[in-house]
Amino acid sequence: MQQQELEQRWRQAQASEAQGDLMQARAHYEAILATAPRQPMVRLRLSEIAGRQGRYRDARREAIAAADVVRDMRRWDMLPFATLRLLAFDERDRVRALIQDADWSQPAVLAQSAVLSQHLWLIDEFDAALRLIDTAMQRAQPHHLLHYSRANALRYSGRMRDATEEFERSIALAPTYPYAHWSLAYHAKSDPPGSRVARIEQALAANAQDPMAQAHLHYALFKEHDDAGDADAAWRELAAGARLMRGLSRYDAAAEGRGIDALHALPALAPLDATDATHTPVFVVGMPRTGTTVLERILGNHARVGSAGELNAFAHALAEAGDLFVSSPPSAAMVERLSHIDFAAAGREYMARTASRYGTHTHLVDKNPLNVFFAGFIARALPQARILCLVREPIDACFSNFKELFAGDAYAYSYDLGELADHALRFRALVAHWERTLPGRFMAVSYESLVSDPARTAEAVMAFCGLPFDAAAVDITRNTTPSSTASSSQVREPIHARAVGAWRRYAGPLAPLVERLGAGGTA
Repeated sequence: MQQQELEQRWRQAQASEAQGDLMQARAHYEAILATAPRQPMVRLRLSEIAGRQGRYRDARREAIAAADVVRDMRRWDMLPFATLRLLAFDERDRVRALIQDADWSQPAVLAQSAVLSQHLWLIDEFDAALRLIDTAMQRAQPHHLLHYSRANALRYSGRMRDATEEFERSIALAPTYPYAHWSLAYHAKSDPPGSRVARIEQALAANAQDPMAQAHLHYALFKEHDDAGDADAAWRELAAGARLMRGLSRYDAAAEGRGIDALHALPALAPLDATDATHTPVFVVGMPRTGTTVLERILGNHARVGSAGELNAFAHALAEAGDLFVSSPPSAAMVERLSHIDFAAAGREYMARTASRYGTHTHLVDKNPLNVFFAGFIARALPQARILCLVREPIDACFSNFKELFAGDAYAYSYDLGELADHALRFRALVAHWERTLPGRFMAVSYESLVSDPARTAEAVMAFCGLPFDAAAVDITRNTTPSSTASSSQVREPIHARAVGAWRRYAGPLAPLVERLGAGGTA
């Protein structure tokens, strides 16, 4: 096929995609590859089409093939497109290798260094992200996105003061860039309190046509007013930001309810027998902002325990085993389909994705709160696994979710008080179901007990996981490993109970939430 024919095929494929005719588009792309197989963008388009058609294995295979072509042909202009697609399949090792093995002296790499460094810190490769940014900064003009990415890498690495300085540099270069204001507000308190409010308000006015930017700035203003003790102003900003986020969301509460109801239909498992597994996965789950990171940091201090951070590996192991894209919570149809997969194959896939993370450790913590919805599947695929679920007083738990702007479309229930309360009620009922049906595998851990008596709680948790008690592990300030969660700044402090009852400062506007939770029998 001559170049002219290839270009014509490409235009035809693009037109078919635009018209929604995915089968025809796929045929055109495959015709191109039949005579010119080393086309990374064509592979990426085929991966996207397979994804839209629900064919997980094909979508993953094409993404990997595209990345291989980028590597082999040194198509550094395509590097961020390939790594972004790999991230959709949690292909962390491939993302790491592809970026680190690229030629960082090439203009195409340097021009995309802000994005590529973000892809590195999204897979917890913070040192590599910093090296890439520093390389770019030596060769390029100052840019706010480079400083913003560097600030996040520093923050997640625990270099708090350096991160603050980088956020400020980003804002100095781009005073209306919303995400730097938002990140800084949640990273470190202003001194004096409220001193950042005026410049955030100026950024808000400058981003009047961008709802997502406005939402982030409203949340930034909430945090600044909250830190300054002005609850009325803080609530106004929080409510405005939440309204914007809910308007941007496609959250379907009824569909979520049906999916969780389907999980309740999963039958109970027999009590767990002793296992002689060499490696024991430990899943830390729950609603976000309820102590999952604190518990992860305690366990990570234990000599026999490694920490993998917040992985999506189990969802992708299910997806590979069932050849479908898995969401969390799963839909009712998804639960039905997943109920019939080869769970042993899913377990092998998960262990293959995580084996390199154990090192010399016998246990590995996977702290993804959303895995609470997969607990029944985890127990079937990984009989040796232990699942620890944080359970917090429901009003505090809900408020901690409501005042957080989560990345992407995660936790979309959290932007409306009624939907938030209903989700919390479903969560509590599901936890009770897992406690009844997964004996020896699933343990509910009280947040209030964790922060008021961390030693006793840690001792019980470690015993449940088959670990000897290590009292020194309770001092989470000893844990200097990176943390890329929403709690990344807070977990550098000793364990405290200051957040218990924090919702009471906003008792008035939270009254509908309290009433709805009370009506559900959990307040």
